[in-house]
Amino acid sequence: MDREDVARRGVLAALRALALFDTVALLFAGVVHLVGARIPLGVAVFVEPSIIPAGVVEGLAGLLFALAAYEVWARTGRAWASALAAHLFAVAGFTLGIVVTLSGTTTFNHDYHLAMMALFVLGLLLLATPGARAALGGGPRAFAEEEIS
Repeated sequence: MDREDVARRGVLAALRALALFDTVALLFAGVVHLVGARIPLGVAVFVEPSIIPAGVVEGLAGLLFALAAYEVWARTGRAWASALAAHLFAVAGFTLGIVVTLSGTTTFNHDYHLAMMALFVLGLLLLATPGARAALGGGPRAFAEEEIS
């Protein structure tokens, strides 16, 4: 196995893990924001209010990541584009969420937005690597090569 194979496998494993994590985290947060939550955690209580617009955006992002996760795991011909679309939608939605919550939000919601944004940016950086394009058959160079052939 050469260095390119190792890099491709590593990037693919990271993208698969991120897509699954993002799917679960976004769908959970979407439900929490749609219905609100009060969850006892031993000595503390997790409380998050219902915020319908946030629930809708997070739910849609979660569904996009679910599709991307399937396509990345199955390595379909649309895997790279699907993962890119999910990440871009999530970055746009979370940027809006961060701006809207500047006037105040729960500590958890603030930290959640920042942590998820970091993961979305990490995913975009991974998608920009040659290893991701090679593993998922996507990216600008791949599209240009398809047009030439």
